Amino acid sequence: MLFIIDEASGVADPIMEAVLGTLSGENNKLLMCGNPTRTSGTFFDAFNADRAQYQCHTVSSRNSPRTNKDNIASLDRKYGKDSNVVRVRVDGEFPEQDDDIFIMLSIIEHCTMLDLPEDVPIKRISFGVDVARYGGAETVIAQNVGGKITLPIMFRGKSLMTTAGKIVWLYRKMIADYPAYRGKIYVNIDDTGLGGGVTDRLEEVKQEEKLGRMVIVPVNAAARVPDDLVEDGSGKIKACDIYDDMTAYLWGTVKDKLIAEELSLENDNELVAQLSCRKQKMTSRGKLYLESKDEMKKRGIESPDRADAVALSCYEIETFHIDSLIS
Repeated sequence: MLFIIDEASGVADPIMEAVLGTLSGENNKLLMCGNPTRTSGTFFDAFNADRAQYQCHTVSSRNSPRTNKDNIASLDRKYGKDSNVVRVRVDGEFPEQDDDIFIMLSIIEHCTMLDLPEDVPIKRISFGVDVARYGGAETVIAQNVGGKITLPIMFRGKSLMTTAGKIVWLYRKMIADYPAYRGKIYVNIDDTGLGGGVTDRLEEVKQEEKLGRMVIVPVNAAARVPDDLVEDGSGKIKACDIYDDMTAYLWGTVKDKLIAEELSLENDNELVAQLSCRKQKMTSRGKLYLESKDEMKKRGIESPDRADAVALSCYEIETFHIDSLIS
């Protein structure tokens, strides 16, 4: 009997233990393969503590004629050859997880392969909009449909009016693509700095075009952290008692949803790298905050625009609709 287990690093230990228990037969064989995303479990042990029991092979994308060498060079340049995303996705090496990384790479990788149930009605559709204008930064619109996150719109060097227009286009596309969904479509915009111009123009277009199901939610990084209750491992606690600022709160929301398997992420190298490389710190008051973009730049890491857009798409806040008063 031959067992072939793909993406073995993500297979739960109880399943692997059941497989290992069937290998007592003389001709039974086990083949495990996949990206080495976790530093624990049967797949990790096969290359480490239990290596003597296995024939191990490490395959690097650098040595394959079928891989895109420009993409590899881009990852090397942006995140460094020693970064976890390059180790795992390019060189086939297990990650060296830093203790201060906010979201573990293994959790992110798992959610890029996660299939959410298709038969569950969509409860919410939202966009996360991280705005850039010219320069090297990237404007990103993340689409969150019931927890399934994709990155349908990414561009550089366009005007704020172009950004507003693309949001309106995507809004109309969602209405056409999901006719069974009758709820609001939330547009969560980073309203700090340039994002304010997009917010203002969208408000005008919403009135002009009668986009009644669009809810525009400006999100300011300087705003107070909400006092909603979140799980901290030992019980419920107010978010404002855990996170020092809105950025940490938004990213913390993503982290919690990833751990709970409530999000399915687009398998995008840049997104995975951006989510997995940001470090956390703690204030003297015991609250978490994330390293600034300037600090990331000093480490040679570009602005995490795609990750920020995903975080914005997960932001949920109670909003008042005038039509709720109309029977």
